[in-house]
Amino acid sequence: MKNSIQFSRQFQLWRFLDHVIGGNAPARRFASQRQKLIDGLVAQEGAAFSHRPSRQVDRVQNISDIEFRENYVRKGIPVVLEGKANDWPCVQKWSLDWLYENYCEDKVAIFDPLGSESEGVNYEVEETNLKDVLDAMRTGETSKYSRFNRILYDHPELVEDFDWKWLYKSRNRVSSGKTFQVFIGGKGTQTSLHCAGEHNLFTQVHGSKHWHLFPPNSDMLLDPPITRSPYFYSRFDPDSPDFNQFPAAKFLDPLECVLHPGDVLFNPPFWWHQVKNVSHSIGVGFRWFSPLDSMKASATGTLMTLLSTTPPIWTATKHRTDFARIFNRMNSNS
Repeated sequence: MKNSIQFSRQFQLWRFLDHVIGGNAPARRFASQRQKLIDGLVAQEGAAFSHRPSRQVDRVQNISDIEFRENYVRKGIPVVLEGKANDWPCVQKWSLDWLYENYCEDKVAIFDPLGSESEGVNYEVEETNLKDVLDAMRTGETSKYSRFNRILYDHPELVEDFDWKWLYKSRNRVSSGKTFQVFIGGKGTQTSLHCAGEHNLFTQVHGSKHWHLFPPNSDMLLDPPITRSPYFYSRFDPDSPDFNQFPAAKFLDPLECVLHPGDVLFNPPFWWHQVKNVSHSIGVGFRWFSPLDSMKASATGTLMTLLSTTPPIWTATKHRTDFARIFNRMNSNS
């Protein structure tokens, strides 16, 4: 009789083979082998198992940098550093009115990688400006969520509003990337369940944001489509779970948290997360890639990232500060 680890290892093998030689994305050459393993796990473990309730992500205050690295970064465990950014200028002055008064003419690219009815990544991009985004937020429209906004690259002086020295110092010694990613969205906007191979220190600047998180060993339970992208996602919705479509999802070990202004969430590599804005929200992620930590979290995910073709990893790395450029390129090639 197999244990859950054996099921997972075999699933990852077929998943990797689909990624490499599975045909056109979404690749399904070995989908039947993957499904048999999911069915086998559910049949073996499911009868005596009920869905686990969510646990809260650890919340800590005034933790030292050494304790943070030892207890969370090195172990790959999420944590909320409560109030860590309370004194940062971004938390004290950034608001929707402040954005409107100073940056409403900034160009903005609107895109949602998961906004597609198919199992493929959606590469469509809408070009607009920040005024349109802020106006939509004020009227309650949820279609204009500014993901990966470039305000910190178009106005690099604004990086001084963050404790960037601490952010840089938090990176692993062997790592690449110092990428800021800004998210500006109205109440009710969200990004569906996904994961990536980078560390992320996410600062809640304005408003509140709810996070669902699942550990890296959840891949088999979430059955992600094989798209040959370094952007992994699942159609499972933890806000409205469908255990008929995703029967193995009842084995998930869910975490959740709500971020308030000044909170900083550490989200380790390959932790699955779905994020929803509880109110109008401004949040800023700071990402970096550590090969060792990425491999430790998910060897399969790391190899699939390095062998991605839509886009290739060198394209994703070259334009990691400008996702719209990547998406426009992929859209023109499709």
